[in-house]
Amino acid sequence: MTTLHDVTQAISRFAEGARTRRQLKRELAQLSAMGSLDSVLADVGLVRSQIEPLMAGCTGSRDQLERMLARLGIDPAQLPVETERDMTWTCTTCPDKRRCRKWLAGAGETDFHSFCPNAAQLDDAFAKQHPGGPAVAASPSDYCPTADEIKRMRADTRQREVRAMIDAAL
Repeated sequence: MTTLHDVTQAISRFAEGARTRRQLKRELAQLSAMGSLDSVLADVGLVRSQIEPLMAGCTGSRDQLERMLARLGIDPAQLPVETERDMTWTCTTCPDKRRCRKWLAGAGETDFHSFCPNAAQLDDAFAKQHPGGPAVAASPSDYCPTADEIKRMRADTRQREVRAMIDAAL
């Protein structure tokens, strides 16, 4: 059941997201006018074509990833920079943010593997940080992806490979 508090939080997130996007658009326009946009984007491992998807999904993505890592017992400081950047990008462009928020609140499914495109990276990070420890949240062997999920995972993998090639070229 949706409460007034839930509605208030949703409105607040929406308003904050709109402010963040407006501010980011202004800053990007300023960098472009100064001729510095491409070099700044290169410094953070991005290209111009990634700006729109980034802005569309930027609201709260980093916070959600940090909450996911914390809930799973993964220390972000121990993650390789490239892994954290890839996971952040995947989270930013994720179509299932609502399911993720529900899961983080404890109201959603019991297994994040059914919706999280970062599930394999999260499992890998957990295994590296907790060798011999229990499986993360739910065993990946219990999860059987649908055909659509497999397509999405393959597309995500291709995106990461393309980003890695672009990063290597820069």
